[in-house]
Amino acid sequence: MEWNDDAVKIVEAIPLPPMIAHYAKIDAERRARKKGLSCVTTDIARETEKGYEDALGKEAVELMRKMAAGEEVQLPDSFFVDEPDELYSIQLCPAKFGASTMEKREQMSRLLTPLRAKLKELGISRILTDKATTSIMSHHVFRVAVNGCSNACFSPYFSDFGVMGKYRPGVNSGRQCTHCGVCVSYCSEKAITLDEKGPVFDLQKCVMCAGCAEVCEQGVICTKEKGYKVVIGGTGSRHPRIAQTVAEFTDLDGVLRILEKCVRVLEATPVEGRVITFRDVVKKRGVETFKV
Repeated sequence: MEWNDDAVKIVEAIPLPPMIAHYAKIDAERRARKKGLSCVTTDIARETEKGYEDALGKEAVELMRKMAAGEEVQLPDSFFVDEPDELYSIQLCPAKFGASTMEKREQMSRLLTPLRAKLKELGISRILTDKATTSIMSHHVFRVAVNGCSNACFSPYFSDFGVMGKYRPGVNSGRQCTHCGVCVSYCSEKAITLDEKGPVFDLQKCVMCAGCAEVCEQGVICTKEKGYKVVIGGTGSRHPRIAQTVAEFTDLDGVLRILEKCVRVLEATPVEGRVITFRDVVKKRGVETFKV
């Protein structure tokens, strides 16, 4: 497909996290094809830019635009800690690069430093080193994934220990619902309906991603309670396994207590064969063992 020169500049300038930046060109060409065009025009490029602004939120896009311009932004130092001498790794979702609301970044930030401190306090690197029967390689690493919300753009379900921010929605009694229906159409889980007073949440369907609060321009929907979902025992290696849920909603202390239980059980489990994996420990002991 052909491209207008100005359209190229516009799309290349869309501020996106590194892991999804290359999708912008694909999206622009998608939009052009849907309109029956053989060239990506300036209008299509602007539409693409607006689409990512809607998807990521104006706050996130503005933050990433400042980053791209070299301006100083307030991203936590804990997002960019490098620990090559440890046998654990902590990977973060695109919120690491500002692709989220401040609320979600703060939810990740308040977890990261205590999480690293707990792993070091428990001696996870020493435990894994002592249990190794072969040369130390990447499969010996205890993998942790931290996501700002339950949308899980970077999946924690293929990690040893995964944590997702969760936000229980509620109604701000000081605001008047206009029944615009934006929250209802936005919720892909179909967890919101409207009655005469405003939004009603089906918490059996709700994944607590906070998206409805972000799109509610009247401020009617708000976060009533913040917490974390914890999953354990996932891997994408030789024998793929989806992580199992050990806590649907817990606080920071709960996350750390679950982590400690995981490491203690791993330490107490003897090596059978050449390699011990946390996936196998969870499978052998059962997820109930790790609940606190």
